Amino acid sequence: MRELQDREWDLVHSWLDRALRVHLTSFVNLCARQYHHDHPMTTVLRRYREVVTFLDDPRQIRTGSDFETRSLTCIEQLRPLIGELAERDATFEEEERARDPLLWIPPMTILGEAGPGWPFHLVCWNTANALAEGVETPYRAARHIANEAFHEPDDPFGLIAPMTELAERYEDHPHLREQTADQVRATLFDFVDRAPWPLAAS
Repeated sequence: MRELQDREWDLVHSWLDRALRVHLTSFVNLCARQYHHDHPMTTVLRRYREVVTFLDDPRQIRTGSDFETRSLTCIEQLRPLIGELAERDATFEEEERARDPLLWIPPMTILGEAGPGWPFHLVCWNTANALAEGVETPYRAARHIANEAFHEPDDPFGLIAPMTELAERYEDHPHLREQTADQVRATLFDFVDRAPWPLAAS
């Protein structure tokens, strides 16, 4: 499984014309998981810096979608609050001050709300849209959502169970990977169609 995960990581990072969106997808998920302190703040700030590095790169593919626009707006709204910190080694106190905007700007900008359960909502919405826009792989998308079972046992969208099953099938049955990937896409694209977001951005 580790070898598979490494190959999938290498694959998405080989998409040089999609580096902006690959790092942006990761950054948004890291912000959501920061709610549970799943990652050091330095990891989130470093990923923010990587996103900013590609903003003016003319080689980067842009979809122009509402989802992409909201995600990039989130980066710009965070710039005056964490941009300078992301460029250097921040102190613990500075990292703690940066945590608050990382917890409310992404959901408010991308989803249009930050109500109860927003970290799980944001991971699902971000991951599903990233897959739809070709900046995530089906296996990684399924595994990202399946891994949220630890924090979201109620599974309000009915995604954790099927994504767990499909991620494990992808891992255990290589000869079924193409079919499994199609099922991941179908399930997550249906979720995008029926999800209540985006609300009007605040």
